[in-house]
Amino acid sequence: MNTTTFVLTGIDPSHADRLRAPGGITYIAEESPGYPCRQCLRDAEPGEELLLVSYDPFTASSPYRCASPIFIHSKPCQPDQSAALPKQLTRRKLSVRAFDTDAMMLDAVLIDGSDLASTVQHLLTNPAVEVLHVHNEPRGCWAARFERALVQC
Repeated sequence: MNTTTFVLTGIDPSHADRLRAPGGITYIAEESPGYPCRQCLRDAEPGEELLLVSYDPFTASSPYRCASPIFIHSKPCQPDQSAALPKQLTRRKLSVRAFDTDAMMLDAVLIDGSDLASTVQHLLTNPAVEVLHVHNEPRGCWAARFERALVQC
């Protein structure tokens, strides 16, 4: 069986800083799991402050291009590098959307987060798929991005 190595990314730290700069609606996590931060890809712990901001994950013009409400910690944060997939993603219902190089949607599936790794593997076997966007269900907030890992020879 062939497997595809993939790279998971949240929001780039410099972009997250630009989103933080004007501020946003402030939320304080009251329970665990708390609001999902899209920079560090972990759920906020009780007492942590997050901002609700609008984020557009697309770089190309497309009919599918749209901004999405997301949470980010009010202060810069770093992803946990110890786990292959963050619990933030694997414990939720998700929509995984496959896009080509022109940012046109080729496929989309609704899944349990526990099926995320196998779903990403499957969708990335299509050579026309350039990137996957993951959104939380049912609200549809953007969660993360997957793409193929570059293989060095």
